[in-house]
Amino acid sequence: MRAAGCERCLALGPFFEYQQTAAVYVRRLVLTLPTLTSGKRTRDIAKASSGVAVCGSVFGAPLGAVCAYLEGRGVPGEKAYVLRSIRTQLLPLAKALKTIDGADAVFLSRGLASCRVANAQRDCITEPLSKIDSKYGNVYTCIGTTATILACFGVMSVVPAHAQHLVRDESLVKTLRCAMEQLDHWRCNSAFMPQEAWGALAAERRALRRATDAARMASYVYQDEAPSALIMRQLAWAKHAAYPPHRRVDEACQRALLRAIETQTLFQSVASTDPSGAISERVIETVPLSQIAEDRLLSKRLRVKGDATSDASESWATLSSNASSNFTSVSGVSLDGELVGRFHNL
Repeated sequence: MRAAGCERCLALGPFFEYQQTAAVYVRRLVLTLPTLTSGKRTRDIAKASSGVAVCGSVFGAPLGAVCAYLEGRGVPGEKAYVLRSIRTQLLPLAKALKTIDGADAVFLSRGLASCRVANAQRDCITEPLSKIDSKYGNVYTCIGTTATILACFGVMSVVPAHAQHLVRDESLVKTLRCAMEQLDHWRCNSAFMPQEAWGALAAERRALRRATDAARMASYVYQDEAPSALIMRQLAWAKHAAYPPHRRVDEACQRALLRAIETQTLFQSVASTDPSGAISERVIETVPLSQIAEDRLLSKRLRVKGDATSDASESWATLSSNASSNFTSVSGVSLDGELVGRFHNL
């Protein structure tokens, strides 16, 4: 397990001056479910246990590394702003995954289900990790490769000057393609990789391929739009292709999905974006992560309308959120809790 965490590839390098020493690396991360604490924080949960409950593997990066990569501009309340911005970018992906069928959906969902990097691997993560208040998230929450790249570009492109640079350099397409090629040539040198991990790797590769093709197509279709609008179009299409709602996603369906991207039929239901690039999202607050039973995080049971158990596991309250807003505070609900809430049906 430890050896697996030492093998990595670069997913995101520096684009701007404040990122001169910043980078996000992708690893095969072995995941564990968050400790069930019934909402109470005690020192007992930090004690070493005799065994580890592993819930699978994801090729991705820890939340702390993603936050560290995006911080450094010196905006007021930056840590809160970055966390809220990441949440705004990830929640639509989580919502789409609830409707996706196929073998890849299981692997991709782990990269958004608030699972944690196993303790044995954490010492291998040597890049800077931003400190996160435990009320709002966990440094070692895992985010899948495709979701990481799309979320980071979504946050960076809110700044008009950044959007202009990213569009001029075709940075989104290049980054997605480079990440895909690195995973295509992934070699497991120091650790045995179980079949389940190879499945996770293949699912991430396919998602990156769909996102790459979609971003490239959007760049062509909307080439006459302003940079801020164009990058938002690219991101919207890339997200829709990587996590296509109401579709089956697996190796057998990949060719059909790529064809739908090429003909643009996949994007007929994509919501239009206004010229400013502002996309309104309803942010859903849920019960704290510690109050959600472990067997509900990655279960496949479908929710039945009126199911009392399902209703009891959620505490819905809408909170206004906008991708282009300057967030200066964070609500009392953790990023972990919100993402897990999206996956109680998976």
